[in-house]
Amino acid sequence: MRAAVLKSPKNLMLLDLPEPSSPPGGALIRVEACAVCGTDIKMLDQGHRDLQYPRILGHEVVGRIEEIDPEAKAGCHPELKAGELVQLWPGIACGCCPACLQGADNRCQKMRIIGFSCDGGFAERLALPRQSLSCSINPLPEGADPVLFTLTEPLACCINGQEQARLSEGESVLIWGGGPIGALHALLAELKGAEKILVAERLPGRIGEIRRNTSAQVIDLSPDDRDGDGRDLFREAESTILSETDGRGVDAILTATPEIKINQWQMSLLAPGGRICLFSGPRPGDDVEMLDLRSMHYLEQTITGSYGCSSRHNRLAARLLLSGQIKADWIITKRTDLPRIEEAFAHSSRRAGFKSVVCFA
Repeated sequence: MRAAVLKSPKNLMLLDLPEPSSPPGGALIRVEACAVCGTDIKMLDQGHRDLQYPRILGHEVVGRIEEIDPEAKAGCHPELKAGELVQLWPGIACGCCPACLQGADNRCQKMRIIGFSCDGGFAERLALPRQSLSCSINPLPEGADPVLFTLTEPLACCINGQEQARLSEGESVLIWGGGPIGALHALLAELKGAEKILVAERLPGRIGEIRRNTSAQVIDLSPDDRDGDGRDLFREAESTILSETDGRGVDAILTATPEIKINQWQMSLLAPGGRICLFSGPRPGDDVEMLDLRSMHYLEQTITGSYGCSSRHNRLAARLLLSGQIKADWIITKRTDLPRIEEAFAHSSRRAGFKSVVCFA
């Protein structure tokens, strides 16, 4: 089979590999679509803490069941059959640790991840182990667009982030970054009934699309005169944020870009009781900041983290896309095939649009 293999940073190769076999108790998936994530770009450029080389990347996967072990089918999804279209949650959790038993299987201490610690979806076929079948497979109706449902996993991550931020109806939210994740956050906040959705973005193309496709008010950060430490971003956005919230500040801040530091400037944009969710991981050197803990104490403000998504979040995201409650097809701005996977990575890396997808069907 053909697969895109990352041998080391900046060394992505299209190779002919032996066909994988269906693992005992598992399944073999024929990939139909796999999207490029910002994390894939990071892994190509510099690696990742959860990445093991060599690796077939790709964790936003939709495909068809080609083979499934009868024993696995009987135990997990008796309705599954060969030829069925499915979306995959990329986690491979143990299912028996405290985190898994509490429904937070993305925190499993024995977690393996498709496209990180085991091979992913930038290949014609993908072998799923026994552990994956209990919670990783989400059946899709015949006729569903595989490309659209590659957005399931990133949408699920946004669901996790907004749960961590406790965003609820009638609240205000500031989303730093208007890329694919920022756009999904805006759509999800709209569905949740947020009263005020502010998206801060600097690329004109993305600004226009978010204005056309969401109810968010975009804070235009396009002037290219930044000093690199976030102070100017704060100053440009501060007056808009405070005027739009009657001087109170926003109830929640979501970081959908690593370019934003979480520091006391950010804290001052929060209303009393406000929450910041560290959705995008801080860049090296940006992870140590001084914060006014007295202010956090008296204003009852919170900083929380969010990493990935649970299988529950993934199932919910699939339902939101299936029902049409989240209309996100406009976020897909590049489709290509596996031999041209570098075009997909380049499209995402230079932020030419929003989301790029490698198609196999």
